[in-house]
Amino acid sequence: MRRVDINVDVGEGFAFDDALLRIATSANVCCGAHAGSVELCLETVARCRSLGLRVGAHPGVADRANMGRAPLVIKDEHESAELLRTLAEQCSVAKWDYVKPHGSLYNATTEPGPATAPLVAVLLRLQLPLMGIAGTHHGHVATAAAVPLISEGFADRAYSPDRRLVPRTQLGAVLSDHGQIADQVLVLAERVDSICVHGDSPGCVEIAALVRRTLADAGFEVGS
Repeated sequence: MRRVDINVDVGEGFAFDDALLRIATSANVCCGAHAGSVELCLETVARCRSLGLRVGAHPGVADRANMGRAPLVIKDEHESAELLRTLAEQCSVAKWDYVKPHGSLYNATTEPGPATAPLVAVLLRLQLPLMGIAGTHHGHVATAAAVPLISEGFADRAYSPDRRLVPRTQLGAVLSDHGQIADQVLVLAERVDSICVHGDSPGCVEIAALVRRTLADAGFEVGS
C-alpha cells in the first residue's frame, strides 16, 4: 500500500489551523516573517507536536502586504546575504523535521537563480529534508545540500501542461471544484510523497477532508 502524506500551511494567523491539524499528517509552520509571529509559531509547533504531526519550517519573505507571494528579486550579493540571514533566523526559532520555503521563495527556487544559494546554505546547516517539487530545481537544491527531497503536489492549485504551477495572477490558478480536486489528488498520489492544502482560504478545511477521504477511498495509506 502506497503511503501519501497530507501537509498544510499553518501559523499564519488564520482561523482554520485547529481543524486542519486534525486532518493533516504534516504541518508547515510559518516562522513569523510573511505572516503570523514568532509567538504564534512556537504555539503552533507545540500544538503540532501534541498531535503527533511531522513539523516543517515554512520560512518566507517579509512581504506581509502580499503574504510573501510577490515576485522575489535579488539584485546583488548584499541582498543574497540578507536572504540567508533571515532564512537562518526564521529556521532557528524551533526544532523542525523538514524545511518548506513559502510563496515567492518557493517559486524562485524551483529554477536556478540567486535565491538558490541561501536556501542551500540553510539546508546544509540544518541537515533537514527539503519539501518541494520533484523535476524542478528543488531536486538540485536538495542534492547540493546532501539532504532528501520530500516531493509534493498541490491539491488546490492548477498545473500547466509541463507540471508547473499556474501563477496565482492567472484566472483558475486556485482550485475550488471538489470533483476537479479529487481527480487531481488521485493523479498526484501516484507520483508524490506529500499533497499540500493551503491554510488561508475559506474552503481549506473541507478541501483537506476531501483529500484525506479521496486517498483513503482509493486505498492509499495516509501518513508522513
